[in-house]
Amino acid sequence: MALFWVNSLMTLSLIGFYLGYFFRKRDQKRHRIFNSLGILANLSAAVYLLSIKYLLGGITDHQIYPTAPEIVIHIHRFFAAIALVLMLCMGYLGWKRKRNLHVKLHYIFLPLYTIVYISGLFLFQSKPL
Repeated sequence: MALFWVNSLMTLSLIGFYLGYFFRKRDQKRHRIFNSLGILANLSAAVYLLSIKYLLGGITDHQIYPTAPEIVIHIHRFFAAIALVLMLCMGYLGWKRKRNLHVKLHYIFLPLYTIVYISGLFLFQSKPL
């Protein structure tokens, strides 16, 4: 069930980011709403996942099992951390209306976040191997 919640929140965040991207030129209000939803969903999933891992006994205690070698999981987490920092920077720059850097960062953030999202779907499952 924990993996379902993590994947659901990450899916919601991905949808929010792409809807925000879609409305970037047409409707700034919707752009802000959808991207804020994406940030909130992503942060909720991240806090939930980190709480499970470090405070509540580990991910395997909550039926989340890795399907790849540990080095691959570490690489996934490394790029997820970079995506998280980029997401927070983009949110801050958008909030402060620093458009030039905000726009440039989306060229890196959206593909990176999409790759991290998809790899997370394949790297973890809810049943042991």
